[in-house]
Amino acid sequence: MAFNWLNRFQKEMEKPANYAEKTLAQYQLGMKAKGSIAGVRIVVDADGCAACGAISAETIYHPDNAPRLPLPDCTKGSHCQCIYRPVMTYEVDADGRYDPDAMPHS
Repeated sequence: MAFNWLNRFQKEMEKPANYAEKTLAQYQLGMKAKGSIAGVRIVVDADGCAACGAISAETIYHPDNAPRLPLPDCTKGSHCQCIYRPVMTYEVDADGRYDPDAMPHS
């Protein structure tokens, strides 16, 4: 996966207070530029709390409507390892959900 190094890097960092706003604003700019970003998803911390476990890995959010990380009920607070990832248009299935097995169209 192209984001493995980034996932490891971001998961190990403590989240600054503006993590959600800054990250989601960047993805929103990509969407406004009519790029290939369809929305964002949340990569959930495998060792996360119940609040994180309730998030669906296939749900695609518009940056304006995405849950703010760390979640208010997260027991790890700024050490939460849940992160945002962009969902590219070719990763969206016919039902509008994230499909990790999707391949770019050629």
